[in-house]
Amino acid sequence: MRLFGRKDQELFALFNESARMVIRGGEILRNVVYDYSDLDVKMAKLTAMEHEGDRIIQELVRRLNTTFILPFDREDAFQLVQKLSTTLDYITGIIDRMILYKAGEPDDRVKEMVEVLYEALQLQEQAFHLLVRIEQNKKQILKCCQEISQLERKQDLLYRNGVAYLFEHHENDPMSIIKWREVYEHIEMAQDHVQDVGELISNICVKYS
Repeated sequence: MRLFGRKDQELFALFNESARMVIRGGEILRNVVYDYSDLDVKMAKLTAMEHEGDRIIQELVRRLNTTFILPFDREDAFQLVQKLSTTLDYITGIIDRMILYKAGEPDDRVKEMVEVLYEALQLQEQAFHLLVRIEQNKKQILKCCQEISQLERKQDLLYRNGVAYLFEHHENDPMSIIKWREVYEHIEMAQDHVQDVGELISNICVKYS
């Protein structure tokens, strides 16, 4: 059985904390699409949380650079850090574009896309939590990663259908098409990064369990 020392446990704790920051960003995004009010307040909360997320990422990078032996491949670890950071950036970008473009209240298509993203973020957090006992939790970890992959395919379909809806129902309002299409793209890009994290975790699980 693979055993992890105190420094490994501290590293896993930082990964868990970073994943939790990302899901908190998802919670704020959900709150925005279901309650399209006090946007400046919500954006300020997300920005403050993003700064805290950056602090955690910086500490993770420092640990990775100064720890001689890691619980798994250094390159995999750095990719996980980068993907977590970028996912939170995209979540911030979704809300930022709604505000900047004055896009208006999100419709049911946006809400459904955000729900799919949030579900994937929950699975991502669960996978990180399980990773500390990689051999014992291998089956559960791989199940989380498989479900994340399924959600990414669902999101692709929602994105295509959403863009088709924009062109069908807003053909006389090209600015609305441009605004909402970019919001859709940012949701899908966030989903793609969660999928990338799922694949990395799955590969780590297979290699080290």
